[in-house]
Amino acid sequence: MKQELSLKISQKLALTPELRQSIQILQMSAAELASTIEKEFLENPLLEIEYAEEPLKVFEDKNLEPIDVSTPTLQDFLIEQAQFTFGVEKLPAARFLIESIDNLGYLTAEISELAQILQLEEEFLEEILAEIQKFEPAGVGARNLSECLRLQAKRRGIYSGILAAIIEKHLEKVGEHKINEIARAEKVSMEEIREAIEKIRSFNPKPGASYGFEAVKFIIPDVRVDSDGKITFNSRVPRLSLSEEYLDAKILDEDAKNYVASRMSAAKQLIMAIKRREQTILRVVEEIIRRQGEFLEKGMEYLKPMTMREVAEALELHESTISRAVANKFIKFPFGVVEMRKIFSVRALSAEEITSERVKAMISELIGSEDKKNPLSDKKLAEILNERGILVARRTVMKYREQMGQKSSTKRKK
Repeated sequence: MKQELSLKISQKLALTPELRQSIQILQMSAAELASTIEKEFLENPLLEIEYAEEPLKVFEDKNLEPIDVSTPTLQDFLIEQAQFTFGVEKLPAARFLIESIDNLGYLTAEISELAQILQLEEEFLEEILAEIQKFEPAGVGARNLSECLRLQAKRRGIYSGILAAIIEKHLEKVGEHKINEIARAEKVSMEEIREAIEKIRSFNPKPGASYGFEAVKFIIPDVRVDSDGKITFNSRVPRLSLSEEYLDAKILDEDAKNYVASRMSAAKQLIMAIKRREQTILRVVEEIIRRQGEFLEKGMEYLKPMTMREVAEALELHESTISRAVANKFIKFPFGVVEMRKIFSVRALSAEEITSERVKAMISELIGSEDKKNPLSDKKLAEILNERGILVARRTVMKYREQMGQKSSTKRKK
């Protein structure tokens, strides 16, 4: 029975190479896609490549560091470990799960959705994920911050007592510095809480960040959105087409005909995968524009809460497809370049949270443009916000500033 199940699983996964390639192409950045196109062109004589007249244009984001292109990606590192861990019956599914892990190390899709795509049992994928979560770096494959920290604590053998309680129940309070509330809830001393938090802070909340894309400084937006909502794809990414030189099979012998047929199939499959990528990204961007008119006109502080699940439901796609479509992608708006993933909320926010996020964005903007020799005090920031119709107290400004990691005006003074 087990052998029959393994064969059935292998057959299902082996019959969908087009799906695998489409997924890989969909989650590529513009730079990765350009590199892949050039590689495939060199390897497949049935492909013709067309370059733009100008070199590939890049936009600099000064908040990011240069990438070392010789460094393996997180997915490369995980797949290498998977090859030594899984047999032939599980390796294809393991690769699929790994391709669903983002560049911070988190699994971005629901197991139920992946099971539906692959037509496999959820329990089977959960078993594979449990093995992947034992890989390096510690915490990889987690589905949320709590699970990520739990995996690292278990790896060190310290997942117990108050430390486990904080990870499972009190992470939000840790972020809000409400140590006394945690101590009361768990009936332990403040010192015990501090010691546990200190250990938790030694963990890595972004286990995949040292690999691959998070280190990019020069970014190539996939699309440009004008102020009137017009969408244009980056014309600097090379275009592929089929070569006409080999289309007349009459002049070829039998072996050559078979080779041309196989290369033709691969060429068509690649071109179709790239076309599907473009169509999916276009649909997602169109939905963003439909929902975010004020954001398009005025900038990030006017971004309304919007989850990937909401967009997936509107477009009748899997949430995992939306996640891959926005992964490693950037949009050039009139006000600047924005990472697509940052346009989405993890969840729908309350009215109070919407206000706080908007106020934080305004505070950040004011601090960013202030005179560094005479920085704005919390009181002055509150006054400016009040003049703009945002009624907020000085203490609230101080709380938001501290939550964003901004120093006080005396420490910001240069």
